[in-house]
Amino acid sequence: MQSKQAISKLFLLLFGVAVFSSCNNFEKLLKNPDYGLKYREGNRYYGMKKYDKAVALYENVMPFYRNTPQDDTLTVQTARSYYHMRDYEMSEYYFNAFRRQFPRSGFIEEVDFYGAMSLFNQSQRSELDQTQTKQAIQAFNTFERKYPRSSRIDTTQLLLNELAGKLDEKAYLSAKLYYKTEHYRAAVVALKNCMKDYPESKYKEELMFLVLKSTYLHAVHSIKDKQRDRFQQAVDEYFNLASEFPVSKYKKEADKIYRDSLEATKS
Repeated sequence: MQSKQAISKLFLLLFGVAVFSSCNNFEKLLKNPDYGLKYREGNRYYGMKKYDKAVALYENVMPFYRNTPQDDTLTVQTARSYYHMRDYEMSEYYFNAFRRQFPRSGFIEEVDFYGAMSLFNQSQRSELDQTQTKQAIQAFNTFERKYPRSSRIDTTQLLLNELAGKLDEKAYLSAKLYYKTEHYRAAVVALKNCMKDYPESKYKEELMFLVLKSTYLHAVHSIKDKQRDRFQQAVDEYFNLASEFPVSKYKKEADKIYRDSLEATKS
């Protein structure tokens, strides 16, 4: 037992020494004035998928390779490294920098695609800000116009559908919030705008039902002089729902709203 513990402690000690030595050697490499050596070692670390070390070396030598044959390769390797490290903000920065500096490079299609992918990976959950989502959609659309025969088009289509779905959900959640907070008049406007902006929304049935229910509840809470017209609007919304979804999952509640609204128009 003691022998095993001794071996374990020795292993940990040797491992610690190796790590310390490795870190110490890398620090020495960073301080080495031989920029060619650092560039080659950056490529070696990149090939080993040690992207953090590759980036440290690439960024260290980048000023010394401006306007040289290695300039575009160095910039794209830096962008790729950040992308592999999932630092998408930095990868976006370097892909954009590459696009500005080397618009005719042989890497440009890859750069345009992964620049858009960097934005895609920064896109937040649907309930949060969707700035990067919209920017990613624009970037992928630009990519498709620029490279209509690209082998990546099928991928961009799938990603565009996913991003559009996120905006659809964001609009749905925002519109539904008015209903949840009992701002029924505003809810009707927001829900209808959502359907106008996303006519193929997967939430369309629920949106139409919520328009009906919000219209009805707005009528219920209106002053008496305006109730008849507003209940009539609810009747109209019922027929809109029934026409679009004749076997709606909301049929039972919708039918009750219709009967109550129709009765109210007669009083």
